Amino acid sequence: MDERLLEKMTGLLSSLHQEIRLVDSQGDSLIPRENVSFYLPGGMRAGEVRESKGYLFMRLDMPEAPSLLCPMSDRAEDMLRLAAGAMEAFSQLHPDDKGQTGAWRRMLTEDMSDDEKNMLVTEHRIGAQQPRCVILLRLHSLRQNAYELLFPLLPLEKEDMLIALDASSVALIKALEDVKKLDEAKEYALAVQETVREESSLSVSCGIGDVSPTPEGLRQSFMQAQRAMEIGPQYLPEESVYVWHDMLLPRFLSEIPEEKAQYYHNLVFNKKTSRLLTDEMLDTIDMFLQKDLNLSDTARHLYIHRNTLVYRLDKVQRLAGLDVRKFSDAFLFKLMYDLKYNNKNKGKRS
Repeated sequence: MDERLLEKMTGLLSSLHQEIRLVDSQGDSLIPRENVSFYLPGGMRAGEVRESKGYLFMRLDMPEAPSLLCPMSDRAEDMLRLAAGAMEAFSQLHPDDKGQTGAWRRMLTEDMSDDEKNMLVTEHRIGAQQPRCVILLRLHSLRQNAYELLFPLLPLEKEDMLIALDASSVALIKALEDVKKLDEAKEYALAVQETVREESSLSVSCGIGDVSPTPEGLRQSFMQAQRAMEIGPQYLPEESVYVWHDMLLPRFLSEIPEEKAQYYHNLVFNKKTSRLLTDEMLDTIDMFLQKDLNLSDTARHLYIHRNTLVYRLDKVQRLAGLDVRKFSDAFLFKLMYDLKYNNKNKGKRS
């Protein structure tokens, strides 16, 4: 939170003549500025009041989701609500455009020079040598605000920052142990999906950009996460966490011009092969590829006889000219099939 805004809010709280503290999303005391931390009740929504360990807590409807707390008393809740209303109104009159959240948002979304980024990092005391990546989270709901739902549910570390983008999307700047720990980000995203599903019955898609050793590189990570979310559902329809680093083939295919993609796709998927390459046949081939071209494993998974599978693959070789039992032909088949996503009818089987 911006120091100038904190200074003004300190005067506001002092005028109430009550023992009320303002703490950040991690429970660290902001007002008064002391090296003291409090354990925040989990899952608090904006405006909700909770009691814990002799204190009453209330999360504010403000950027960076700070909370107020005061010792339990008969008037505690009334005083918290009075202070919260005054501070939220004050925050709207004096927006925290220059706070750390605003600085991060600018570095992610604006095309800034390195000097401008360095100035923001210095001004807002952002850890310059902390490896981070951007995880873009998109909530699939027309009624629920993404930030309001996700903030209480996400396990955020001290160096993490959650930034609202729009009603359905947030960007999580995720701190990692080192630049080689991208797998941690994917595990985190999968855990978030499970938590959201259990707590709200809603689903979340995630795009993850590359790790940057410094804040200056996080705009690229953000743009990669956005692009992963764009092409991931097309080329990886069975997944919902899209890691840019692991999407080399989809990235390559998405760059092929639509006209050329359609031409090469039609070399295999055309009127001549349309009666052969039915949904059942495509599902068979897809499973064969997933099972690393293993006939026995594929037949077992599809609950068909091995000879039935061999018959189907022989038919593909005879009519389409590709023996998908060979790695080179299997790869070519997969490549030609996935080129369908580059045309206007993407998502439909040809």
